Amino acid sequence: MLARIPATAAQELELKFQLGVGALEALQGEAFPVDQAKVSQLHAVYFDTASLALRDGAFSLRVRRKGSSYIQTLKHRASGGIFDRDEWETQVPGPDLDLTALTDTPAQAAVGGAPLAPVFSVEVERRVHLWVRGDVRIEVSFDTGLIVAGDRQEPVAEMELELLSGPPQALFDLARELLGKAPLTLAFESKAERGYRLVGHDGVAALKAQNTAISPTITGGEAFQRIARDALVQIAGNARLLQRAHNPDVLHQMRVGLRRLRAALSVFRGMLDPEGLNAARSETRWLAGELADARDFDVFLQRAATPDEIDESAGRTAFFRALRIAQADAYEHALAAVRSDRFRALLLMLGEWVEVGGWQRLANDRERALREGPVTALAAPVMDRLDRRLRRRSHKFREIDVEARHDLRKLAKKLRYAAAFFGGAFPEHPKRRARFIAALRTLQDHLGELNDMAVARTIAMRAVGRRSGELAFAAGLEVGRLTHDEDVVIDAASDAFKAYRKVRPFWSLPGDRKKDLNLSRPRLQSA
Repeated sequence: MLARIPATAAQELELKFQLGVGALEALQGEAFPVDQAKVSQLHAVYFDTASLALRDGAFSLRVRRKGSSYIQTLKHRASGGIFDRDEWETQVPGPDLDLTALTDTPAQAAVGGAPLAPVFSVEVERRVHLWVRGDVRIEVSFDTGLIVAGDRQEPVAEMELELLSGPPQALFDLARELLGKAPLTLAFESKAERGYRLVGHDGVAALKAQNTAISPTITGGEAFQRIARDALVQIAGNARLLQRAHNPDVLHQMRVGLRRLRAALSVFRGMLDPEGLNAARSETRWLAGELADARDFDVFLQRAATPDEIDESAGRTAFFRALRIAQADAYEHALAAVRSDRFRALLLMLGEWVEVGGWQRLANDRERALREGPVTALAAPVMDRLDRRLRRRSHKFREIDVEARHDLRKLAKKLRYAAAFFGGAFPEHPKRRARFIAALRTLQDHLGELNDMAVARTIAMRAVGRRSGELAFAAGLEVGRLTHDEDVVIDAASDAFKAYRKVRPFWSLPGDRKKDLNLSRPRLQSA
């Protein structure tokens, strides 16, 4: 008779790392000798409906062969967790699914009776070691092999640390120790997620931001973790893809993930420990700076007129050649950062801080209230403060210089991210929320276009350098084409500010907090 694990979710605590060049040899030499490993060959087939309903519900379902036995496993990642997943396991007699094992699991509703069929497979050799220190027991696994979807395949070279006993902090302590011995990069994409990307023929497509689920009932601490986790997934996933192809959209989405994380640091700073917050701000600022030039060159070239739109001259040809050379150099600079020890340490530091950082142990009454109280108590005052600042400062939009305009754009972007983060926490006025976010999006589009114009001048100068003559003349002409309608865009941005000031916020402050914080809204004025 086959043993069956009860249909209740067990929680898996693990960290996954991509193995860099030489990492496997370095770690399996002294730390984890090959001759002391438990070696097995694993073949797993992943199943889904024709419409990939399980993937869309954040599930993965596989049957794995290990030796002569078969294990069916259903996993679920509901909120972008870094190292926790719900898991249901069942021993089965062969490679086929046991559909009865899905009964009373969340996947049953996702499938809805649709037939399940194989979609891709994973074949790896696994070497397993048991790491023991005091009461801490961690399973250390090295997986090497292939993910196969039809005629497409992708290599696997991973290390996983799974906590068997002891506190979650122990996972990060061991990870940091191993990071000092070998190039390891914290990874969040599972083999299943990578397999689905191959199935969709989008193996190098950019990873976009997920809609983080923030409900009125979760705490401020839970909200911060969910938002930060999703941002880290976006940053790390696109960093891996950037090393496979110089894809402007991948670079852009990596920067979006960084901006979302930096916005979260600002929004939640009232409940975060200063040491961890300062380290996170410093390292993410460094990374954003390393990626900035490559993105600026991408934007310039994307906005520039194509040869069939304008007469090509020798000077213009030379200018664009210089631009592409500078763009390639900027990408190499960005890639050097992504491949660096500093980036690997940054990901591990952020992952550790988000999951088990000192902010969770702050005993101050205010910090604890923000962390443990409902997220709405934190979100409403933060958004109200940002909203008031943006409304107040926008009245002088036409009078401010480029630098002040850039600061105003960053403020609008921070409010837009906050509104996106917390939209689900204030479900009472969905139409008002939609109008508010739409007004911010339009405003941000115009401010972004003005910023692109300002950056275009800097980028052109950087590509030309000290050269003059026909090359510099061509650069001036191109910048002129890109910025000729600046006054029109300024008018559009001013109108967008007027429209924004007419929309009502979708959140509400507790009555006692409104008086204490002096958050009365200023009288609306015309621009």
